[in-house]
Amino acid sequence: MSSIPVCIDISHHQGYPDFDQVRASGVLGVIHKATEGSNFIDDARAENLANAKRAGLGIATYHWLKPGDARSQIEFYLSVVDPEQGERVVIDYEEDGCTLHMLKEAVQALLDYGSDLQISVYSGHLLKEQLGDNVDDFLAEHTDLWLAQYASESSISWPSGTYPQWSLWQYSETGEVPGIDDSYVDLDNFNGSAAEFLRWINPKGGFPMPVPPPEPSEVVSVAITAPEQVGVRVMINGKVVRHRPLRPAKRGPDIVR
Repeated sequence: MSSIPVCIDISHHQGYPDFDQVRASGVLGVIHKATEGSNFIDDARAENLANAKRAGLGIATYHWLKPGDARSQIEFYLSVVDPEQGERVVIDYEEDGCTLHMLKEAVQALLDYGSDLQISVYSGHLLKEQLGDNVDDFLAEHTDLWLAQYASESSISWPSGTYPQWSLWQYSETGEVPGIDDSYVDLDNFNGSAAEFLRWINPKGGFPMPVPPPEPSEVVSVAITAPEQVGVRVMINGKVVRHRPLRPAKRGPDIVR
């Protein structure tokens, strides 16, 4: 597995990355948190995704589903994001207390919105435990799977009765990517080629040609050895390109209701 993922997923906890550096490292896409529950809006989304798109990255958003009225949550998400025709949208389904009924209510709300949205479900153990080996025809027809499981690819498992294959796999929550200095970041690989990933993450009907990273005219290698407890700030031509230590990224709900 490459050390540079095809895709990263972020929220306001990663601050405001330098997406030119992110893209130059080899990352092709960004999925950003948009909303949670019925009243939380990630205030970094709009600026971050505009900058990511400007840098040539594919972009999409997700809603963190909380226990409760799933339809009203999705209507809130849609009012914030206002997705375009054929856009990729993701339901983050991982919080205890959420049920398959709620998940399918959320999917149905997206279907009712129209616009031929592409729907993915992000989940790990919760969906696998609830589906087991069963086949859920509704989810199989209308969604694909973004799997969260921090293990080697040879040992991961998922509810394959409903999803014969995963589309995206989050394999780490402690990744480091050039251009993101505020915290660790989630790393994701796609089950296909780079071109297939760009078709997957972008709205139906076409996708932008990836912007090639600039070719360095000369490469300077520098090795730094420092104790773990010592912070390191690396500057190139007066610009900070890496600052250690990174803080752990928050993985969990931003609001408690």
